[in-house]
Amino acid sequence: MSEKTPLDKSLDELDDVVQKLRSENSPVGIDAVYTHAVIIDFLRQLSARLDAIEAKLERQSNP
Repeated sequence: MSEKTPLDKSLDELDDVVQKLRSENSPVGIDAVYTHAVIIDFLRQLSARLDAIEAKLERQSNP
């Protein structure tokens, strides 16, 4: 995996994400509800992918 982690990216590299989450109406500068929904959705996707990988590994080790 050669892609940089988010913490290794500059603000310029993350600008598309920043613009997507930005909210001028928020005191912290982002739409917190939307940001949390995006994070939770990604976590759900990752969890489903991990479940699928674990199930595949289990099937391979117990034919």
